[in-house]
Amino acid sequence: MTGNRAAAQRRWGRALAIGGALLLSVLTIDVGVSGAEIEDSTPELQVRAIDNRGGRLVVDYVYTGDGDAAATKAVANGKAMSATAIPLGDAGLDSSIAVVLDNSVNMSNATVQLAKEDLETLSPGKGPIAELGLVSVGDGARIAAQPGTQWSEVASTFDPVAPKGKTALWDGVVMAADMLSGSDTQRNIVIVVGSADAASATSFSKAVSTLRDANVMVHVIAMHGSTADGAALRELVGHTGGSFQVGTDTEFTKLYGNVDSVIRGQYRATIEDVPAYKGELANLSLTVGSETVQAGYRPNILSIGADAVRAAPSVGDSSAGFFSSDIVKFAIVGLVALGAAGAFFAVANLVTKRRDGLNYALRHYNEGYGGGVDTQEQGPAKSAILQRAVEVTGSIAEDRGFLVRVESLLERADLPLRAAEALTFYLGGAAASVILAFVVTGNAMAALGVVLLALIAPGFVVDFLAKRRKKKFNRMLPDMLQLLAGTLRAGYSIGQGFEAVSGEVDEPMGKELRRAVTEARLGRPLDEALDAVAVRMDSDDFGWAVMAIRIQKEVGGNLAELLMTVSETMIQRERLRRDVASLTAEGRMSAIILGLLPPGLGVVMYFMNPEYISKLFSGTGLFLLVASLVMMLIGFLWMKKTITIEV
Repeated sequence: MTGNRAAAQRRWGRALAIGGALLLSVLTIDVGVSGAEIEDSTPELQVRAIDNRGGRLVVDYVYTGDGDAAATKAVANGKAMSATAIPLGDAGLDSSIAVVLDNSVNMSNATVQLAKEDLETLSPGKGPIAELGLVSVGDGARIAAQPGTQWSEVASTFDPVAPKGKTALWDGVVMAADMLSGSDTQRNIVIVVGSADAASATSFSKAVSTLRDANVMVHVIAMHGSTADGAALRELVGHTGGSFQVGTDTEFTKLYGNVDSVIRGQYRATIEDVPAYKGELANLSLTVGSETVQAGYRPNILSIGADAVRAAPSVGDSSAGFFSSDIVKFAIVGLVALGAAGAFFAVANLVTKRRDGLNYALRHYNEGYGGGVDTQEQGPAKSAILQRAVEVTGSIAEDRGFLVRVESLLERADLPLRAAEALTFYLGGAAASVILAFVVTGNAMAALGVVLLALIAPGFVVDFLAKRRKKKFNRMLPDMLQLLAGTLRAGYSIGQGFEAVSGEVDEPMGKELRRAVTEARLGRPLDEALDAVAVRMDSDDFGWAVMAIRIQKEVGGNLAELLMTVSETMIQRERLRRDVASLTAEGRMSAIILGLLPPGLGVVMYFMNPEYISKLFSGTGLFLLVASLVMMLIGFLWMKKTITIEV
């Protein structure tokens, strides 16, 4: 028992070490933005608003690609429509800009001053830009320049802006939206940011809802090497439309120029005689130049903003949104991998031929006897390529002492595969899984997660099958010993008794006993054959029974009574084991519930309110999440250690 306890402590130590390494890797994740050149992830075609009032469609869109931006084609609910487009400024709608400048202590003074001075690129009074204002967010959000209609007017009102305090980004975004709310223009907010929000009283979800209500388009300029929450900023642009760029302070002129191109690239397309649609959400396909975008609109309603013009699911595919989720994609990849593994085992079982002759009876003695049995014909690897791959894999595994262990695991799980074949298909399945995951998701992290699952899952499956078979074997052992004692009382010899019992008991006991009887017929001592069964099944109870038979063989005595005594002892131990399991059931259920409830609740909250739960994956939330996982792991391991009682 002391040895088992020491082994358990070593296992827990290894588990804690592995868990600590995984948690440390989580802590080293960089959730900011980085790069060496300007990164511009702005789509070339975006739909900003759709007005379906008055029996026609008026579509405001942004196009920054090549070709004629006014050459527009539209398909409304499957019907091609003619469209005419003009710049938004010609339609009487100019643009206003509020710049949110991060001037926290994480930004250098040179960066702050360059960001402010190069704003002349977005000078009001030129082209579609009607007015420009500035909000600083270092040491609290405040208006650094009121909106003005001329650059000289705006520049003259700039308050001194220097690095100080912590970033109050979301407070500044809400202040900028309020500053633009009184203007009858196309509203834009330009966010120049270099650090994560650390001082706002406003939440990210509140900032998003404020921007939606104000019908604002957001343009983000993130500094290279910053600690800004890149995921949240990209999500913000996804909700409102606009642009996302990453650059350095020496590139502000070009970065602002790209924002100016997006603002200048706003057009309004008018589509006449649109057929009435009785559904809740209609579809629109808009093509400008070489770009096509899908959008949705509500009949007889003005829809403004990126969220308001999301495309409806395709006809006959109401689950499109569900299957577009990354989590669902990962789940599908995992199910495909499991299905592929199941199909492989099914095919392996089908192509493995049954042998009922002498060669099959001698299959356990192929190694060491040079017995002329072609073991390759008994496995699923039939082709020359597969056989060569199996040979190479088996040779490498044997050189590293791994082949014997795999063969032992396969025997315990009763899987009809040679060790070399299992390793070959294991590695091939892992490679196929990672390729499939990358093709389906296009995400390297998703492919890495799938390959880790493909490498770990088969070992767990084989171990589970082996433990289940061992448990069933041990559960049948007392009844088998009582049946064997009955045959001895009836006058059978010990060999005849095992042969008779092997034909009466179910699997896996019957199969293992028949194998031992066959080995004894071929000349192997019966006690050695039975010892091999105990080792193969990793059954201490069966080993004790074999020891009792060996002692009786040497010193004599009533073997039937001895077997009955061993059987009764095993029955009493099993009864005690079940009593212990009943007494510790409450602790086990508590550990399971406490272990599964937090991640389960987190998944539910993610689907119900992704914006709310996403705060846990950046900044302070990430550290709190890691700390919670560490405490949960320690508590779970402690509870498991408490309720684990060896019998």
